[in-house]
Amino acid sequence: MAADARLLEDRCPGDDPVLRLYRWSPPAVSYGYHQPETDFDVEAIARRGYGLVRRPTGGRAILHSDELTYAVVADARGSVFGETLNEAYTSINDALLVFLRKLGLSPDVSGGESLAQARGAVCFQSAGRHEITVDGRKLVGSAQRRLTDTFLQHGSILTGPGHVDLLACLKGTRDGDEERTRLLGATTHLGEQLDREIRGSDLTEFEEILVEAFAETYRCETYRSD
Repeated sequence: MAADARLLEDRCPGDDPVLRLYRWSPPAVSYGYHQPETDFDVEAIARRGYGLVRRPTGGRAILHSDELTYAVVADARGSVFGETLNEAYTSINDALLVFLRKLGLSPDVSGGESLAQARGAVCFQSAGRHEITVDGRKLVGSAQRRLTDTFLQHGSILTGPGHVDLLACLKGTRDGDEERTRLLGATTHLGEQLDREIRGSDLTEFEEILVEAFAETYRCETYRSD
């Protein structure tokens, strides 16, 4: 996520938009820009061999384990992503929806969550406005940060159930069968939706399909950069 922050800071208006896709090894807990680090059991995180990082965007805590992470860095105002935070979310969601439909899924965009749900520490406990669900269960969680001329949006596309282990990393949160079942009931993942275990080769294929979905949505050519 430090790389995402550098892309945002170094961007000049008019530069080509950047789509960055990545995975995590080892897994790590990330927490939103305004979320206190005191929410987390640092010793429990260390015992599991996880990292702990603060995101440059907002939102709530995520355990990056079984997932594909995306980041988009682009102009904050323009014809491609619109003029506002909501327009940028909607625009990027269009590409994410194309991606999921290419996998044979029928995704929807959440209308939002209650105030009590929004105050929770765990990102995937509920689906906020603009977040993507399948059968009413959250599949993609996203967050955005906007500067004067540029913005960064990134999000997690769940590919397996590993995000549930976040419950063991929080202070003051009970980690038991009931709580895990509740979190699993509020979320879904590509392994569940496609009815198979997701392997590394699948993730590589997903990345290619996601790039294709963005290219189709924005009617643009893509090029790779290391």
